[in-house]
Amino acid sequence: MQYTVRFFGILAMNIGVPSGGAVVLELPENPVYGDVLDGIREKFAGRLPPPMWDEEAGCLHRGILAFGADGKFLARNRDLPLPGGGEVRFHLPLSGG
Repeated sequence: MQYTVRFFGILAMNIGVPSGGAVVLELPENPVYGDVLDGIREKFAGRLPPPMWDEEAGCLHRGILAFGADGKFLARNRDLPLPGGGEVRFHLPLSGG
């Protein structure tokens, strides 16, 4: 099954994709969040800098936020079933005024 991930801002720049650009991953049927993480590791092997990727845990660092296509926050749980919409978006938290 194809699933889209999008990285925004410096996250995209770090791995060499356009900010917000669609990156298609091939995932098994009924994918879970861990399948997305494994797909990211496979697709961007060698391009995920340590401040972005925790190799030991096999996931993006805690400061990186994941949202479904509907804009709802996704908990950092590898067993979490992926939401409908076929997309996960990754952002860094921003502050400002």
